[in-house]
Amino acid sequence: MVDFGTLHSARPGALRAAADAYDALGLANEVHHEVIKDAVRWISHGGNWTGSAAEAATTALTRTNRRLDGSHTALQGMGILLRNAAEAFELAQAKLLSAADEAGRAGFTVGPDGVVGFPPPRAADRHDPDYHDHAPSVRARALTTRISAAIAEADAADRQVAALLDRLAVSARDGFALGPDAAATRLDRIRSLGRKLTDAGWPAADATPAQVHDWWQGLTPAEQQRLITDHPDLLGGLDGVPAAARDQANRLVLARLLDTYRSRPQPLSPADQRKLDGFETIQRRLTGGFPDGGGPGSRPPLLLLALGEQGQGRAVLSWGDPDTARHVSALVPGLNSTLAGIGAGDASTALRVHAAAAQAQSDAGEVPSTASIIWLGYDAPLLDGASVASMDRAVEGAAAYDRFLSGLRSSHQGPEPAHVTAIGHSYGSLLVGQAAQRTSRLSADDVVLVGSPGTGAERASQFSVGADHVYVGSAGHDPVSHLPSPRDLVATGVGAVVVPPFGAAAGHRAADPHGLWFGQDPASAEFGARCFEVADGSVEDSHDSYFGKNGKGGPSLQNIGRIVGGRADRISPAQGR
Repeated sequence: MVDFGTLHSARPGALRAAADAYDALGLANEVHHEVIKDAVRWISHGGNWTGSAAEAATTALTRTNRRLDGSHTALQGMGILLRNAAEAFELAQAKLLSAADEAGRAGFTVGPDGVVGFPPPRAADRHDPDYHDHAPSVRARALTTRISAAIAEADAADRQVAALLDRLAVSARDGFALGPDAAATRLDRIRSLGRKLTDAGWPAADATPAQVHDWWQGLTPAEQQRLITDHPDLLGGLDGVPAAARDQANRLVLARLLDTYRSRPQPLSPADQRKLDGFETIQRRLTGGFPDGGGPGSRPPLLLLALGEQGQGRAVLSWGDPDTARHVSALVPGLNSTLAGIGAGDASTALRVHAAAAQAQSDAGEVPSTASIIWLGYDAPLLDGASVASMDRAVEGAAAYDRFLSGLRSSHQGPEPAHVTAIGHSYGSLLVGQAAQRTSRLSADDVVLVGSPGTGAERASQFSVGADHVYVGSAGHDPVSHLPSPRDLVATGVGAVVVPPFGAAAGHRAADPHGLWFGQDPASAEFGARCFEVADGSVEDSHDSYFGKNGKGGPSLQNIGRIVGGRADRISPAQGR
C-alpha cells in the first residue's frame, strides 16, 4: 500500500528506464523476427528446397514466427505499461509535493501520515468572529485533503499495475503470452489501463485554473516537457498552464490537425473544409505569411494559446506573452467569426490594439509591456442562421471566456497582477457582457464594448468590474449598435421575424427608447458606462472600423489603446445617447 513516505521519496524514473529496456528487447526481437520471416519466404517462394524436410522446416519456422510475433507484442505491452505507470506515479507525486511545499511555506508541518498540522490560534484570534472562516485549520484541512487524494491516486495506480504485471508474469511462464492473438488482446487492455492511469493524474474536470497552475508548477521541467510532447491535445487548452507551454503544445496540435484533415477523403464537407482553411491560415500567420508579421523573429512574438476542432473550431492567438506583460487585453469577435478570420483579419486587429496600447504607454513615459489576445473560444453566430438572434451562444461562451481570463490571472508572473482589459465587438460584446455579469468576479479590470447590440444588462453597474470601468464606443451610423429591440419591432409593425443586424431597420423606439436587440443600449446615458469618441463613419463601414481598419474609426483605436495601456484617464470622452 502506498503511503506518504513512499510516494514522497519515490523515484518513478526507474520505471521509465525499465520501459526503455523492454523497448530495446522488443527491437532485438524484431530483428530476429525479420530473419525468420525471410527464411520462411525463401523456402515457400524463392528457394529450391522441397520435400518433407522442407515442409517440416517451414512448419517449425512458421510456429517460431508466430511465437516471436506474440513475444514482440508482449514486450511492446510491457514498455507501454511501465511508461504509463511512471507517468501516473510522477503526476501523483507532483500533487503531493506541491501540497507539502505549500504547507511548508505557510509554516505548517506535515506528519508521516500526510496530515498537515498548524500552530494554535493566538489569544486575539480566538475572539475574532471571522477567524474560523479563514483559520489555519481550514487551510490545513484542505492541504491534507490534497495530500490524501494524491496518495489514493498513486495507491490505485499501484494496485492496478501490480495486478496486471502479475497476470503478465503468469502468461510468460505458461507460454500464453507467446500466442499472437492473446498478446494482442492483452496489449489492448494495457493501452486502456494506460489511458485511465494518465487521465487520473491530470487535474479534475472541475479544477479551477488556480488549481491547474499549482499542479503544473508541482511538475519538474522534464515532466512538463514530457506532457507537452505526449499530450499536447490535453494540455493546449488547459487554463492555468503558462502561455509558453500552451503555445508549444498547440503548435503540435496544429500540425496533427493539418495532417488529419489533409488526409481525409476529398472533397471535404463544407464544415471540414472551413476548418482546414482555418488551420492553414493560422499556420501561415504563425510562420509570417502575412504582411503585418507574425513569424519567427517578429515583434511582438505571436503565441497560440488554444486550438481545437470542436464545434466550428476554436483558436486563441496572443501578440506578446500574457504571463509577463503588465497590460493584457482579450478581444472577443462577433458575427461570422471563423478560424480563418482569426488567423487573418482578426489577428491583424489584435496587432493594431497591441500597437495602440504600446503607444499609450510610451506617451506616458513607460516602457511598453503589452499582450493583445484574439479569443475565439466559442461558436460565433453565422449570418446564414438564426443563432445571431439568440443569446445562447454568448451565454455558453461567457463561461469559457471567464475561465480563460482566470487562467491568465493564475499563470501571470511578477510581483503584481497584470492590468487586464476584456474587449467585446458586436456579438462578442454580448458575450463579454454576460461574462461580466456572472456571479463570480470577472478576472478583468476594465471592460470595453464596441459596436454592441446590447449585453443583457440594463445598467453598467451590473458588471462585476463596476460602472466606472465599463467603456463603450458606438459609431453614429453603425446599424448594429442601433438595432431596435424585438418589442419595438412588433410595436411599430416592422415584425419580429428578422435576422439581425442587417435584416431590420433602425430607428424604431416606440416601446423602448434606449432598447437594443439584447437589452439596454450600452452607449445610452441611462446605461451609465464611460463612452469614448468614435467617428460616425458610414452605414457600410462603421461597424468594422472601431479598431482602425483601413485607417478608419477616427480616435476609436487610440482610445481603446489608452484603456488597454492603463491610461483610461486620457481617452477622448463622448456623451451618452
